[in-house]
Amino acid sequence: MSNSESTATKKNKSIVIILSVLLAGSLVFNIFQIKSYTSKVEQHENQYSQLSEEHTEVNQLLEDSKALAKKLEGDVAEKDEEIQSKLAEIKRIKLENDSLIKSGMNKEELNRRLKANLAMVRKLNKQLESKVDELLLKNKKLETKNTALAQNLDSVKTINTNLSEKVAIASTLQVPSPTINTYKKRNSKNKPWKKTSLARRTNKVEVKFTIMANEITEPGEKAVSLKIVSANGSTVGTLNKDGEDSEVQANGSKNYAAHKTFTYTGAAQDITLDYITDEAELEEGIYTAEILIDGEVANRSGFELK
Repeated sequence: MSNSESTATKKNKSIVIILSVLLAGSLVFNIFQIKSYTSKVEQHENQYSQLSEEHTEVNQLLEDSKALAKKLEGDVAEKDEEIQSKLAEIKRIKLENDSLIKSGMNKEELNRRLKANLAMVRKLNKQLESKVDELLLKNKKLETKNTALAQNLDSVKTINTNLSEKVAIASTLQVPSPTINTYKKRNSKNKPWKKTSLARRTNKVEVKFTIMANEITEPGEKAVSLKIVSANGSTVGTLNKDGEDSEVQANGSKNYAAHKTFTYTGAAQDITLDYITDEAELEEGIYTAEILIDGEVANRSGFELK
């Protein structure tokens, strides 16, 4: 081989080596570029994903905050300024996030601001949760207190009812066993009545009794009536409950045999009620004499006519 051919061969080898090195470098550079691009793409995808997640979390925290406020009964949440202030701030941040995402802002700046907003919403939500728990606890204590008060009020009402009943019973005028006599009429001015137990001769039924002293009963004008009921349930006399003469009573009411008014002073008082009839027409049998004071039965006693 001549010197010229040897020199040409060496040059060719050098060119091949240089080209190989350049090709290798180009490949390495391209691979680096591809990896760098891929890394940036992944980074941007991660940023977009993170932005979406943070925006979603803000929206979810807003719904959670609304749900927290709804735990309070009635209009407690609406009247509480602190709760309403925090809800309004969370809603404002949510609207701000919506605007930021649509603004086309630099992703790094957008990410920074969304993160800051998310941190603020988390803080507000936590404060709101504490406030709601505080109000719920306060409401629970009030409910317990109201229940106790209601129970105490029921107890007081029961006591008052019992006392009222006892006072009513205690203030009822008492009439011990009366003395009942029956008479026939005589043609004598000095002794016009003579005792009898015969029904067909009886012209007068006399009922004597004592109204006992009672300091609880309110003094004043009172009415006392006598009702005489025969064995068959019919009543004797023609008076109504006001002491007025009335042959026929409304609604089937029973007649009274005697009636009078008196002024009660609280001291014991003796009363006499007489039923008098010109015609001796009473039937034989057991009679019941009822003494009523202001319409309330104070005594029932029996007597017999033969």
